[in-house]
Amino acid sequence: MIFIVIIMFIFFYCFITPFLDFGFGSSCEGMPLSYCKSRGLTRAFAQIIRFNFSEAIAYNPYSVKVFLFFLIQLVTRFFINKIVRLSNLKRVLTCDILLSIVFFVFSFYNLVVI
Repeated sequence: MIFIVIIMFIFFYCFITPFLDFGFGSSCEGMPLSYCKSRGLTRAFAQIIRFNFSEAIAYNPYSVKVFLFFLIQLVTRFFINKIVRLSNLKRVLTCDILLSIVFFVFSFYNLVVI
């Protein structure tokens, strides 16, 4: 449940940031993208929420994969919470953990590897 709230806060923050001028500054402003691969991720998320994918990719080329990770995790958390409440299945939880790890590595691989 906590993960659901955190993801929803991330989406809400990205949605409201363009309307308010209070965003956090990037600590790697001015550095090349090869050193700071997360630059523009919040602005890219804001554009993805508005279905403006070309501008999101211009802000950060990895943003769509990272956004999809959070979106799929949000939907999965809702379903897993319902399934676990109905029956305590250890296989469901184990499968969820393994699939989440694989999807995390796929989504964030470009941000971590130099």
